[in-house]
Amino acid sequence: MALKRKIAVVMELDWPYKRHYEIFAGIEQYAAEQGDWELHLGNFPQLELSRGTKYDGVVGRISKNCMTAANKAKVPLVNVWNDSPVAMQVPGVLIDFKTAGRMAAEHLVIRGLKRLAQIGFINSTVTARHYEGIQEIANEHDLPCEQLLVRRDFAEKEKYWEEFVSDINDIKKRWQRPIGVGFSNDELAHATQSLFIHSGWRIPEDLAIIGVANEPFCKAATPSISSIDMSDRRCGYEAAQLLDQIMAGVKPPKDNIYIPPRELVLRQSSDSYAVDDHATLTALRFMAQNLGQRISVSDIAAAAGIGRQALERRFRIHLKRTVNDELIRLRVSKMKRLLVDNDQTVGEISDLVGFGTTANMHVMFKRLTGVSPITYREKHTVQKSTL
Repeated sequence: MALKRKIAVVMELDWPYKRHYEIFAGIEQYAAEQGDWELHLGNFPQLELSRGTKYDGVVGRISKNCMTAANKAKVPLVNVWNDSPVAMQVPGVLIDFKTAGRMAAEHLVIRGLKRLAQIGFINSTVTARHYEGIQEIANEHDLPCEQLLVRRDFAEKEKYWEEFVSDINDIKKRWQRPIGVGFSNDELAHATQSLFIHSGWRIPEDLAIIGVANEPFCKAATPSISSIDMSDRRCGYEAAQLLDQIMAGVKPPKDNIYIPPRELVLRQSSDSYAVDDHATLTALRFMAQNLGQRISVSDIAAAAGIGRQALERRFRIHLKRTVNDELIRLRVSKMKRLLVDNDQTVGEISDLVGFGTTANMHVMFKRLTGVSPITYREKHTVQKSTL
């Protein structure tokens, strides 16, 4: 009978976070497929290593002490913790929070918001990458964008909570409504939403909110919170797969592998358009829901219940552009996200967003982005696993 390979898994499952359990589930799935993996759970494998325990590999949330002990014992490591202090020293498979930031900002821009912001944590790589994504979209659309950083433990002590409330009260005084905000953490989004609601702000009409991680309470919150469902299970699976290859003698990749998010789960906190006119709002909703169809301006006007010329006038008043220009902008925005998020051909993506496969798509895409679809994909696609 073949000997079992002993794999230490560090996932801090005592923390009530969906992402920890999902990443662990991905690791478990890969281990089950191999048949000869024996998983050893515990937050401190360095203690077992110091006692002489022989591991074949370690995967999970790698700390500095864990790295030091594993390196001394010549045990390969793979990290899944974005904010690990040794994230740049250990092979890693990480969630791509920059793309999550871009997804959030794209959605908020499509909803007509002209001001963007991010609220995240001090000294956090996750927050920094998430904000970088939001900033990129803000810059592409020439929109103002700002950031508020708070303590990670903002809810753990009375004095920290008081600091947090004070920070939120300060930004409420200077922010103009409506504004769209991306959060690098769902718990932070939930707490902030509550404070804004109790001070008279409307969600999502005044403040549109998008979190990250799609924790279970997002659905139960009032209003329910839009959030980006990260590919946590895939992250765990590919981390285990990478560890397997390293244990087999394959040289690890020079850079961390980033796994793009799975989807934006739309809920009440961002399900609105920043437009007061009913006909324009109805038209925008119809366009967003039917981007993949060959809809015309006449179809959009009919859905809004007014004539084409009347709708054109309202779009010029409220959006400062024509109906067709807005339709093209929405299609290009969705196309940009799909170019980054999946491996379909440019022609297939063009068809999915309603452009079809005509040469006009290339002209319109370049007019709004300054580059071709291929160039845009090459510029923005994060490093993906080739395993």
